[in-house]
Amino acid sequence: DVVAVAKRDLKKGEILDGEGGHMVWGKQIPADRSLTLGGLPLGLASHAALKRDVPAGKFLTWDDAAIDTKDQAVIIRREMEATFGQANPTE
Repeated sequence: DVVAVAKRDLKKGEILDGEGGHMVWGKQIPADRSLTLGGLPLGLASHAALKRDVPAGKFLTWDDAAIDTKDQAVIIRREMEATFGQANPTE
């Protein structure tokens, strides 16, 4: 997964500008770590208001931003997390 990371100290109420902007960059991490962290995918880190301050260098989580839960990409991502985020019984 590519999770959003704060480029600078971000303040509650700021609106995320997404990839290519001045607020976040993406760091690729293993999917299981992303799921455990509750990491906000970089591709969904746009046009969402921050619900709390996020210090520079910190991963953003789903809980850090007010995400539009009716957005089709968000719905699909959440379905994917629910489906594939479970332990692999063959391991």
